[in-house]
Amino acid sequence: MIEITDDAPVEEVAAVSSVSVGSSVQPNTAQPLPSEVTQPVFSNDPIVIIGSGHSGYQLAAALRAQSETVPITVFTADDGALYSKPALSNALVMNKDGDALQSESALEWESRLNIRVYPHTRVEQIDRANSTLHTSIGKYAYSRLVLATGASPIEIPIEGDRSWVMSVNDLVDYRRFRAELQDKKRIAILGDGLIGCEFANDLIESGYEVTVIGLGQWPMERLIPQQLGESLQSALADRGVQWALQDSITRIEPRSASSAVLHLNSGKQIEADLVLSAVGLKPNVSLAERAGLEVGRGIKVNQFGQTSDENIYSLGDCVETEQGWQPYIAPINQMIPSVAKSLLGDVAPISLTPTPVIVKTPILPLTIFPVAAEEQGQWYIETQADELTAAFYSPEGAMLGFALLGRKVQSLRGPWLDQLSLKLSAA
Repeated sequence: MIEITDDAPVEEVAAVSSVSVGSSVQPNTAQPLPSEVTQPVFSNDPIVIIGSGHSGYQLAAALRAQSETVPITVFTADDGALYSKPALSNALVMNKDGDALQSESALEWESRLNIRVYPHTRVEQIDRANSTLHTSIGKYAYSRLVLATGASPIEIPIEGDRSWVMSVNDLVDYRRFRAELQDKKRIAILGDGLIGCEFANDLIESGYEVTVIGLGQWPMERLIPQQLGESLQSALADRGVQWALQDSITRIEPRSASSAVLHLNSGKQIEADLVLSAVGLKPNVSLAERAGLEVGRGIKVNQFGQTSDENIYSLGDCVETEQGWQPYIAPINQMIPSVAKSLLGDVAPISLTPTPVIVKTPILPLTIFPVAAEEQGQWYIETQADELTAAFYSPEGAMLGFALLGRKVQSLRGPWLDQLSLKLSAA
């Protein structure tokens, strides 16, 4: 999940635990999303949440805050530890290991919230007709179900030895990453987007040699205009970050037990001790898809967080709302109270308000309000005391997004967000 206002990727990001699923497939019987919330059918069975990441945990906490008695069960494929996922991409420079990032174990937050958490448990199938889950430890009934299955790193095809490549998408990944870094010096980052730039900043400031490899003409090409991207690239380069843009890794050839040669599409070769893949995330929708729920890029939900099954909701960066895929923490946080109320029978539509993304590149601070890919318009860029501001306007003159690059111009964040909010309200 992606950082927003000092929380999180989910680009292209507490962690969203990946949920392993089986291979049995139900017929695709997805029904259209209800335009109005359907009152949940209450029973003595618990509200079940699949996924113990930020969305799953925060929803469990919100449910318990609103009801002291409703039974709540959480299934998670990992250990269920509670931590802040946004900290993963700047924990090195803060000298934090996995233990320092973990705030509670599954047992601790299970006890505190008076719920039931099943760690290391795979949900293999959803039997919608009988409101039952088939898991790796048996069958469990639910009254209402919430899919908080998160998103997983995208893997691009690379020939050769992929054992040199790793991603950091959760606390387990980060612990392994820290262990791998113990005897490493040269780190290649595959991906020049938001997460790639955050890790580049963190690694270079922690004393590593860093090369960023990406397909873009400039860093974060999909999110910021060229002038700002090139300025960010230059600022990171001044600290020692090397760039191989408009390029990609085609093959990895081990050179020794501790280093490898990366063969790039351009013909260049780069030596590295480790490859960190940060090319983006894809929503985990397979469980929902096999259950016959309506799925697009993510699990489709209506304005109440309800899927095409009236007793199944979805939340987090696996979700696709009417506004599109929601990988950022701020809109997810805005959805949680409404989904909790609706699950308990107090129907509450979700209201999403514009929230900027604070990119963790303190070498050169950057705040963005991303522009939807389908929007038409133009960037207008101004220089203010060697810092840059960029506003994206529609042909009708409505501000649809912005980017602020530099320390002083961050003071414009509030006024520009207000202007953006007014335009969106008028629309």
